[in-house]
Amino acid sequence: MKVLLANPVYRNEINENEEQFYIRAGSRWPFSIVKQKSKKSLYMPFPFYLAYTAALLEREGNVEVFVEDSIALNDAESLFLEKVFALRPDIMLFETATGCIRHDVDMATRIKAQIPEIKICMAGFHATALPKETISLAPGVIDFILLREYEFNFSALVRALRDQVDISSIPGIAYVKNHELVLQESTGVIDINMLPFPARHLFPSNKIPDIDVYWDSFCQYKPAVQMHGSRGCPFRCNFCVWNQVMYCNAAYRSRDVGLICNEIEEVIAKYGAREIYFDDDTFTGNKKHVMQFCDEMIRRDLNKRVYWSAMADFMITDEEMLVKMREAGCIGLKFGVESGSDEVLKRICKPINRSKLVENCRIAARLGLKTHATFCFGLSGETRQTMEETMQLAMSIDSDTAQFSIATPFPGTAFYDELKKEGRLMSQNWEDYDGNNQSVVRYCDMDQKDVVAFYQSAMKRWLRSKLTNPRWFLRQFRLILKVMQGQGIAGVIEKIRVMWRYVLQS
Repeated sequence: MKVLLANPVYRNEINENEEQFYIRAGSRWPFSIVKQKSKKSLYMPFPFYLAYTAALLEREGNVEVFVEDSIALNDAESLFLEKVFALRPDIMLFETATGCIRHDVDMATRIKAQIPEIKICMAGFHATALPKETISLAPGVIDFILLREYEFNFSALVRALRDQVDISSIPGIAYVKNHELVLQESTGVIDINMLPFPARHLFPSNKIPDIDVYWDSFCQYKPAVQMHGSRGCPFRCNFCVWNQVMYCNAAYRSRDVGLICNEIEEVIAKYGAREIYFDDDTFTGNKKHVMQFCDEMIRRDLNKRVYWSAMADFMITDEEMLVKMREAGCIGLKFGVESGSDEVLKRICKPINRSKLVENCRIAARLGLKTHATFCFGLSGETRQTMEETMQLAMSIDSDTAQFSIATPFPGTAFYDELKKEGRLMSQNWEDYDGNNQSVVRYCDMDQKDVVAFYQSAMKRWLRSKLTNPRWFLRQFRLILKVMQGQGIAGVIEKIRVMWRYVLQS
């Protein structure tokens, strides 16, 4: 039995040289970017769910596992389809997203027309939140929806289809039977310590294995390998689709520190990793676990062999943790702030202590830790005034880099339900649900265009404010030297090019 795990490409031509290019599997915030057609994206998340699933399927007998991450490969859509038609898999799994769902269903329809016997499965937060709608977009095309964390459930489904046995006891799947949707909900969140290490050797494809194509520009050294040390988050932000939909608001789960360090040793040996990036929902969600991990890194001398950085949270993180993390090899931390408005933060259920943010950034700078703060415009209760409060906070926090986005109300979240109930969703065209380009929310005292315009000017304002700060400027010079050491002159040129693009944009 041939099983294909796919991350299909989705691109729209803008002009002869540029295109709108979608990033999804592996990203907690699927979005599109504008890039040159011939060049790969500068940001490419590792598709963990697909990779864990591939590792589980490799353990199965009479199952051949194939991978096509056409987004990472920068393949044309025609080439992706050509590969699928040549392989003729028995089962195919898409990890889809809201902005791509109609495109993916259309692609699945074309595949089904060429390979009628194929079983097509879809997974991801959009399909989980709206399984009936997803299947009904093309009746008879999508055979199964994989709900929530799908690695073990999909493996069980593959076994059942291989052995031609009953599927009614498999949790976490949805399908049509006798013209009715059958929804077999998950029995609970998975034990992440039961997962094997991701099958990195199959990505981005069996024929072109190259882990280096997966890259987060926050990292300072190459090769940088992305890993998970936990799943979930102790907080309950109303816009967070992963916590609400994929994890069903489950408790924060940490991986065993021994397993994490074993995986680090493996990626050093196999891929020559010089930096590990923990692309968790929040790596620092449990102080005790972080301290234990740091102790294990030091005990094994891994802090002398590899650097690491992480997506973190600065509400749990304190000075003791930061000092210990630096000792254990940490060189960088991302953290979410979202808003500078107390009212908005209260509405979205995100606890933020401004003084703690400022203090942690100060400590991180003293320790030589690179910091990256993320902010979002258009959240619950947003006004022109609250957006400006967010901008002022962003400029006052002493972070090395920043990221701004437009709030996207994904189906299945409390944010989406709130807006739908109040009649403030301005579009039911799922392609509009892209927080890097547009807003789909009607606000009380401003137009959608006001949010987009504010967002488009935010990075320029932030960067210009930082360039007048001599201490920040000196720190960036030191970081550039580190990038030169870790990535070579090409990495430095790219960093400077991106910076000037934001400074000069109108």
